[in-house]
Amino acid sequence: MKKLWWAIIVVVFLGIEGVQVWQFLKLRKDLADLKWSIAVAGHDNDNVITPDVGTIQFLKHGGYSIQLDTAKYTNEGLELAGFVGNPTNLWVSNLSLKFTAQKQLYQYQDDFNKDEFSFYFGPQAIGEAQSSPITSLIPGGRQRFNITIPNVKQTKEGIRLVVVFTGGERYSYGP
Repeated sequence: MKKLWWAIIVVVFLGIEGVQVWQFLKLRKDLADLKWSIAVAGHDNDNVITPDVGTIQFLKHGGYSIQLDTAKYTNEGLELAGFVGNPTNLWVSNLSLKFTAQKQLYQYQDDFNKDEFSFYFGPQAIGEAQSSPITSLIPGGRQRFNITIPNVKQTKEGIRLVVVFTGGERYSYGP
């Protein structure tokens, strides 16, 4: 009888330890998921567009718009041509657009889980291109741009295009 009690105590102890190990592993996974959610949320304010022709897409900062009339994959990469629009009452001069092609954010999660620091400086770019400077973008106007982003191939998941002004632009109330 004494052996039976010891066996029951050992089984109960192993069961309790098993539950604690399971809770610990679940907690680690939940923490990893939380870290990933925070990392992705850090990119909520990125100016992201899709390579859709004819659709006016608004950037999150300032309400500027991008309308593509060409988006095609070539041997050189993704060719984009279209217009950047200015909804403000400011004249913008010396404006260059930088396009960065990336995989969809969810595709970086495995890399992030292996090394969190791989994502802190942004998702790794597939390719980048900068437009020639637009000399003047009048209030309510739009100007043409044309770029080719190298190394970009068409995939079933699609790509994430992030657009930024390169920082050399000037704003004024008159020409």
